[in-house]
Amino acid sequence: MAVVTAPLLRADGLTLRFGGNVALDDVSFEVRPGELFAIIGPNGAGKTSTFNCISGVYRPQAGEITFRGESLLGQRPDRIATRGIARTFQNIELFDNLSVLENLLLGRHHLMRAPWWQAMAWLPGTSREERAARLEIEYLIEFLDLTAVR
Repeated sequence: MAVVTAPLLRADGLTLRFGGNVALDDVSFEVRPGELFAIIGPNGAGKTSTFNCISGVYRPQAGEITFRGESLLGQRPDRIATRGIARTFQNIELFDNLSVLENLLLGRHHLMRAPWWQAMAWLPGTSREERAARLEIEYLIEFLDLTAVR
């Protein structure tokens, strides 16, 4: 007998309108732990609007979005990102003068516990946290086979 687990991410009845244009009309789905899930469709089908609602960029007029059983509606995108949900944009802007490692470190900086001014002063607690982050990013670079462009 298979064990049924609670959904990790759940969207229920999402409706999003821009004036008279309906971007999402009663969209519902569930993603369970360990499941691979894709949202596919032609241009204009609402894929980006769905991700924008999940990540907090847009707020739907109707429906509910829960992650690990807690509502995401009304939370700011940066708060949602700290829970591990974030979106990237197709026109991604990297810092050309930084390495892959440095860009990745900068991208995860919002997860740091210390305030930015402590990180700038390189205080002992923040330097330990930065070293731990660097080890994590080094692992990811190797895992993603990006060592040649590190």
